[in-house]
Amino acid sequence: MSNDHNRLYNDLSHLWPIISPPHEYAIEAWYIREAITASLGPGKHTLLDLGSGGGHVLSHLTETFSAIAVDISASMTSLSERLNPGTPHHVGDMRDIRLNQRFDAVLIHDAINYMLSENDLKLAFETALEHLHPHGVLVLAPDWFKEDFSAPTVLNWTKPSPNGEITFIEYLDDPDTNDTTIESVFFYIVKESGTLQIYQDRHTTGLFPKCTWISNLRELGFLATIVNFPSYEGGFGGNLIVATFPEN
Repeated sequence: MSNDHNRLYNDLSHLWPIISPPHEYAIEAWYIREAITASLGPGKHTLLDLGSGGGHVLSHLTETFSAIAVDISASMTSLSERLNPGTPHHVGDMRDIRLNQRFDAVLIHDAINYMLSENDLKLAFETALEHLHPHGVLVLAPDWFKEDFSAPTVLNWTKPSPNGEITFIEYLDDPDTNDTTIESVFFYIVKESGTLQIYQDRHTTGLFPKCTWISNLRELGFLATIVNFPSYEGGFGGNLIVATFPEN
């Protein structure tokens, strides 16, 4: 893997709170909170946030839930720790981490997009299952389903920074429609204090039809439904998969 891959989660992680600030996740967090409480009822439930990233979604959930966060990137985990003080954090891979704890709910937000194969998905689902109480609920938030994705797609926006502004551009393509991945090229155009810098970044993410998500969850005993909410600008997101056990 060349060194221009996944820079957002490493040397460019400091850009994340600027180009995708925490307050923009408030509406999605509301839908997540409603999905969990609709299944579990009111109360201070425990939550495991797998693939928590910079903790932007989590920041809207910590008042409601007693949470623990896990992310594979130490840089992003550091951001989340600063945003969510008092919430325990662990660095680990959602495909194999085992905390030897059970939770009322497991959330895998858009980090689930980095599962590149059906086997990756199964491993992440198994991790969630290992950490759930028998009455628990799993919430997933994939950006895209295969049925809804069209390539190429370009997303862009500009955000103010302390000394200027940052423009983010993402180009998404599906070079091989027969596999389960799509490719993204990110550009960060940083204009600050009279200087202009441009950084390039590449990401590979998974793309699966709805039936793949539902059938693999069913194999583990989950009953899964898809809940939609207003998508982000550009049409990505707006999908929640809520998985419970049939006796719930």
